[in-house]
Amino acid sequence: MISDTEPDADATVVRYGLRWLLWVLPWVVFFGGLGVGGLLTALLGGGLGALWLLPGVFAAVFMLRSVWGWRGLVTALDANGFWVLRGRQAVLIPWDSLAGVGLYWARAGKRLVHTVELCPRGDIDRDDPLLWEFVRDRAPLRDGLPRLRYRFDVRHFFGVYEKALRRWAPELWFGRIEQPGSYLGYPDHAGHRQRTAARITREP
Repeated sequence: MISDTEPDADATVVRYGLRWLLWVLPWVVFFGGLGVGGLLTALLGGGLGALWLLPGVFAAVFMLRSVWGWRGLVTALDANGFWVLRGRQAVLIPWDSLAGVGLYWARAGKRLVHTVELCPRGDIDRDDPLLWEFVRDRAPLRDGLPRLRYRFDVRHFFGVYEKALRRWAPELWFGRIEQPGSYLGYPDHAGHRQRTAARITREP
């Protein structure tokens, strides 16, 4: 799916990775500060009890690591389809390859989670270099749709995607559908490694 073209000049561009990074950074600073503060307090004679704050450092590292790889990832929507760009690579998911687009949402405590759902008409490459992290294998929204689809977590900025999908793919838009809180799922890291290794082994 790697494209040798680029989005149109009037495309709706969303700096996906940057938005996630900016949302995570305050939490990284907060938890990292707690951990470092607890360690310094213990070292300066404040008692070992302050070390309970040390896991804050690990929480900060985990949160930063979870989005760092996305920092340069950009999405764009235009008349051709849904683009995913990272550095000099660009992938286009054409609108005519999709059977439906929309938003899923669920309640996560007091917050709402939203994801962009791109439901293909047929099979997709679940190990595409740019897209594999966004592939999910879940029960389809309705009969006739495959289990595999693209899912982008946009919990903090879903409004811009809803507006863009309605603009660029109104005939595919199925709206906002509520889901159970456990619906998000995770990338198939183990399966991706196995399938990729098998492909490399088969190549001459």
